[in-house]
Amino acid sequence: MNIEKQFEQFLNEMKEKEIVLNYVQVRKQGKIILDWGRLSQKSRLNTWSVSKSFVSVAVGIAIDEGLISLDEKICDSFREYLPENPSENLTNLTVRHLLTMTTGVEHALFFDNHQERYETQDWISYFFSQNFCYQPGKRFLYCNFNTYMLACLIEKKAGMDIMEYLKPRLFTPLKIFSPDWTRCPKGHIHAANGLYLIIDDYGNFGQMLLNGGTFEGKRIVSEEYLKEATKNQMPEDWDLRYGYQFWIDEEQESFRADGKYGQYIIVLPKKEMVVSVQSLNEGRMYDEIRRFVGTLE
Repeated sequence: MNIEKQFEQFLNEMKEKEIVLNYVQVRKQGKIILDWGRLSQKSRLNTWSVSKSFVSVAVGIAIDEGLISLDEKICDSFREYLPENPSENLTNLTVRHLLTMTTGVEHALFFDNHQERYETQDWISYFFSQNFCYQPGKRFLYCNFNTYMLACLIEKKAGMDIMEYLKPRLFTPLKIFSPDWTRCPKGHIHAANGLYLIIDDYGNFGQMLLNGGTFEGKRIVSEEYLKEATKNQMPEDWDLRYGYQFWIDEEQESFRADGKYGQYIIVLPKKEMVVSVQSLNEGRMYDEIRRFVGTLE
């Protein structure tokens, strides 16, 4: 069965389940073999947590440039925000812990659509005021603030916000021009979500990942960093697979950027494929997407 027929069958199944797909794009060996849209024009839409994977690549670039390191302690760069007697758990937080969502913070803190998000003015102070009651590296808790703080760290070290930092290093090389990214009340890039992209941008980013950090012959980020970022960093006895702001599949043969309401960039190295999806659904739909991806050759 060719890919058009496979997709038509998949699309009919999604319609029966009332799952709203906006755009789907499939690339194989660098070529677009499927490019479908519910809307006639490709529109920039919120990537939601897909943007976390862009921040991960930003961290990799900053590491390549010697700006930051995986094991540097976050508190060293934000001493003006520390409580009077910071806990040892807090002072031991590193870039690696933020990347792997293992900071030891008690609660996940607010997400994008929580009321507290609209009422809290200083997000950095809010982060450092929390209770870090677990030893870093010992507990996974998905938290938007981990990604936000990574972006703020790069901003501090680079002297520019992460969007400006990434324009010549990532966005322009990937042909993402004049990107849109929301900000917190203090003007720092939202980072954990709020990056607006079209489906082609998803595909270009995924292709760069598939290529081991290069796009159209230009090195974006080191292959060494990406190998670590896109492999499971969780202990084997933990019931999840997560890298540096990337989700890893059960068989560890593919990895993905994964966002709310059904946003995906799925990279399948063995198939030399990138599958990009923009959706608008209340619940998770990755199982459906994964079944479709499993039929592709």
